Amino acid sequence: GYGDMIVFNDYLYVASSSGYEGKFFYEGVGCELWRFDGTTWEPIASYSKDDDDSGTLTAIAGCSADDGDPTAVFTVDGKSWSADQWKEAGLLMTTGNGRGRYFRIVGNTADTLTVQEDQAAFAAGVGVEYTICAEHAPDADREGHAIGTIGTVAVGDAYSIVTGTDENGFGEIWNKSIVDLEELNGELYATIAHNYENGTSIWKTSDGLTWNRMTEYAHGNIHGYDPDGNLTGYCLNEGKEDTVGVPVCTSSTYMGKSDVSGVMTLYTGSTGSRGCNGNGARALRLDGDEWNFIVDYFVDDNLEGTNENGFGDDADGNALRQSFQAWHWAEYDDKLFCGIARPIGCRLAYTETGGTEDDAWKFVVGYGADMLDGFDGVSGPLVFGSNVGMHLYTFEDALYAGTLKMKLYNNPIPIIDPVWDGSDLWKATGPADALVWTRITSNAFGDEDVLLLDSFCTYNDSLYLAAGYYFGKNLDAEIPEQAATKIYRLKKSPSFVSFSSYSATSSTMAVDISWQTGMETDVTGFNVYRSASEKYNLAYQKINKTPIAAGAADYTYTDQGLLMNTPYFYKVEAVNSSGVSSFVGPIAVTTKKLFDF
Repeated sequence: GYGDMIVFNDYLYVASSSGYEGKFFYEGVGCELWRFDGTTWEPIASYSKDDDDSGTLTAIAGCSADDGDPTAVFTVDGKSWSADQWKEAGLLMTTGNGRGRYFRIVGNTADTLTVQEDQAAFAAGVGVEYTICAEHAPDADREGHAIGTIGTVAVGDAYSIVTGTDENGFGEIWNKSIVDLEELNGELYATIAHNYENGTSIWKTSDGLTWNRMTEYAHGNIHGYDPDGNLTGYCLNEGKEDTVGVPVCTSSTYMGKSDVSGVMTLYTGSTGSRGCNGNGARALRLDGDEWNFIVDYFVDDNLEGTNENGFGDDADGNALRQSFQAWHWAEYDDKLFCGIARPIGCRLAYTETGGTEDDAWKFVVGYGADMLDGFDGVSGPLVFGSNVGMHLYTFEDALYAGTLKMKLYNNPIPIIDPVWDGSDLWKATGPADALVWTRITSNAFGDEDVLLLDSFCTYNDSLYLAAGYYFGKNLDAEIPEQAATKIYRLKKSPSFVSFSSYSATSSTMAVDISWQTGMETDVTGFNVYRSASEKYNLAYQKINKTPIAAGAADYTYTDQGLLMNTPYFYKVEAVNSSGVSSFVGPIAVTTKKLFDF
């Protein structure tokens, strides 16, 4: 579900993931990194790179499910290893039904290996991890899932011993994913995700071949501890004392490159796993060779501002409502924008400084902004919202956002959950503090199975994006029958109108919809459309009886006779003499209560 490509030093680098998202490892063996010179693929961090030792198992002991021993002993005749030569290395099965299974070597003699099946992070709540050679499901909750059952390891199966940073996961199986690759000042960086054992990390290289971990695990953010490694003695989330010692930041996200701080540098986000130090997204900035938090509880001594956990909203530990992850980044209007993932509706904020001030981040979608959570208020109060995240991209003086959607077990309750209709694509123009939003599509161009619109790219002066049908932790485990990827290109056509502002204000029973145009060419008129709810895909109805005459530049239309204290959604349509339409919006507004002070 995660990976990236980038050109660095005339090579194409490709990162991919392994293992299912979560605190259990399944058949994962860590992320991989390869590069391509136009002719040949070369492994950089992969079990394909070299073979430290290999052979065939000649005996197995202590590997039964009920023997009470967390380790097992594998014998390999004909070896003459030195004592503990392979301690802390990995044993990867290369043949048999258990091909791909991984064991941690805890010690060895001349011809035996004592191994441990390392399938669960220490935070997974598993008392003892038993090493079992028979087919089994390490995580009972996922039993029956396509990748939940692992095969039998038997005498006669071949193995490979793997060690060093040139192996999968840079030598650590719990480095499940590389989310992003980014270059800065002649060095290449990689962000690690889904390390639920030790926590996330960021790696870098100068030559593309030798990679080093440049951060502490979890960026040094451990539940129950301050940044200096001292026990705090209290929990921000009461009742989470059992998480002391568990990494807060298990994943790092995409990286953004910006000079808003005065220096061109990198930014990334990180998870805020539930526990003592509080929930909510974190964000970091690269200062020289150090990654420092700019969004986190420990950034300053107060509890106020958008520099706190979750950009100021950790929802008091409510996992569904918190600003969960600083997911994706883009520069626009000389500011750094961050798309923030949130289970019941994503958010968008920007910074002018990239700093740690209380008011460093300004929200333009959600958290009190005119544009509601998820861009349009489409969310289910009990489970997932329609748009839980976004990918950002800047193209021709506009900011684009493609949304990520989440399905819940393939059967949302219509009265509670949003109707499933595919991902959205939004476009923003104008200054950062007064963005004018237009939704390009509300249903992934008519394909309701699309989960995400992302991977924007400019090629030959045209904008491209990908439409995907599956994501790393889609709670609906079914993959669509026609799972694939679609690629779209923005069709360029002459523009006959541009909107420089768009807003809506309400009274108890009326709404004023106002817009300004920056340019009108052959515009014959405007129409206003209203919907009572986006949540249930209720149709928009045109509410003006005759077209609103063009040519005024400033326009206001009043919609009257509405219900009090009721949300409404509005779009404005411009029409030219050929009958071609151009829309702005939708925008949400709620009429006031009878006594609304």
